[in-house]
Amino acid sequence: MGYQFKKDNQDLNNWVDELPHKLKIEVSVYIYEQRYKNIKFFQSKNQASFISWMCPLMKPSYFGYNQYIFYEGDDVHNIYFIINGNAAFVLPFFKNVAYI
Repeated sequence: MGYQFKKDNQDLNNWVDELPHKLKIEVSVYIYEQRYKNIKFFQSKNQASFISWMCPLMKPSYFGYNQYIFYEGDDVHNIYFIINGNAAFVLPFFKNVAYI
């Protein structure tokens, strides 16, 4: 993710934050529609205020094939929603065989 993308995204978030509450929610739902429409977790959420609060916090990430997202013992501070591809739990002691 490039610097310009991060800066533009932060500028947009700052602008939306300064709007009156009702307008902020409406604008956020419109701006972030593509994010929440592609994630099953959000499809069951019909509260616009929840979507307008969550979506600005979400950032796209890419993980390549056979790339680890977390290691055993990591402090987990992020949640990932998989839009494309697969993820699995692996057993390092058994040559990284996927078990879930």
